[in-house]
Amino acid sequence: MRKTEPTKKGKSTPKDKEPFKLKFKKLANGNQSIYLEQYNGYKKLSNGSIAPNRSYEFLRLYLLPDTKANEATNKATLVLANTIKSKKIVELQTQNSGLKIKKQTKVNLIEFVNEIANTAFAETNNRKSDYHTFRSLALHLARYGGDELNISDVNTDYIKGWITYLKSAKNGNFEKKKIQPTISKNTAHKLFAKFNTVLKKAMMDDIIDANPMQKIDNKLKPKTIPSKREYLTIEELKMLIETDCRRPDIKNAFLFCCLVGIRFENVKNLKWGDLATGANGAVLSYKQIKTKTFETLNISDEAVKFLPTRTHQKATEKIYQIPKNDTTNEVLREWTSEAQITKDITFHCSRHTAG
Repeated sequence: MRKTEPTKKGKSTPKDKEPFKLKFKKLANGNQSIYLEQYNGYKKLSNGSIAPNRSYEFLRLYLLPDTKANEATNKATLVLANTIKSKKIVELQTQNSGLKIKKQTKVNLIEFVNEIANTAFAETNNRKSDYHTFRSLALHLARYGGDELNISDVNTDYIKGWITYLKSAKNGNFEKKKIQPTISKNTAHKLFAKFNTVLKKAMMDDIIDANPMQKIDNKLKPKTIPSKREYLTIEELKMLIETDCRRPDIKNAFLFCCLVGIRFENVKNLKWGDLATGANGAVLSYKQIKTKTFETLNISDEAVKFLPTRTHQKATEKIYQIPKNDTTNEVLREWTSEAQITKDITFHCSRHTAG
């Protein structure tokens, strides 16, 4: 029997059920997977009884453990989940009314890019690489053409002007520097590729009929240039080991990766539970953030020396407490300079050194 609510006149009316509800499933790693529960009325069971008819859709969004550090991330994830829920409700109401969904034409370009950035941030469970690239794209598009342009107004002339802009665009990520460096050719290529991704999504969302990027001559598009694969020799590694660093945690994490060969984002997120002792010594088993595949590596005794001492840390706690990539690379450059190494060393060079 459906629930009823008393009206002001004392009569009862059926209580409307919300067609979609956000639900949460606790996962083994402590996160919560967010999914939508859709109410589809009632169905008759084989025994003759009546039961609610529900269907479910997992959103591939996750709430992280409820800590102060995860508060902002979880808030952004919930906003995105509720936005998806609202869109589902509108789509369902439009279908039920028999009306066609009107094509959106006045969709702000910068807001659309930022929405893609927030989705990338939430879907990758706190992985920020795509998020920051799309945010950077939004910044440069606003600098180039302002923040009031609609996606439907983007045409070939706009894109050709954007290509010219990228040739001399300033980075804008170095807040403490008065003179901002010009973005590299590889960065320009990455931003151009992400802009193409944005326009493709706009087509899929029925915001535009065609992608104007397809009319741009490939000769005009920004190209990548091969970068020099810097690596450290055994002698240079010894020099670094013997040289003090103002951030010993960064020093140890970098030297560990020089011997093991894992990426920055992976070592930054390694947890004590990923490390075990096997018959042949230490074994590292973790999920790669970039490929989302599991990797199992035997860790040499030499590499183990650069692991911090474990005292009372839980299995879910991170092994290394290192800052973001830009800050880490700044420390590395200071440290390698102190060691009289003239190569331009970034954290990624550790992979080349190990490989």
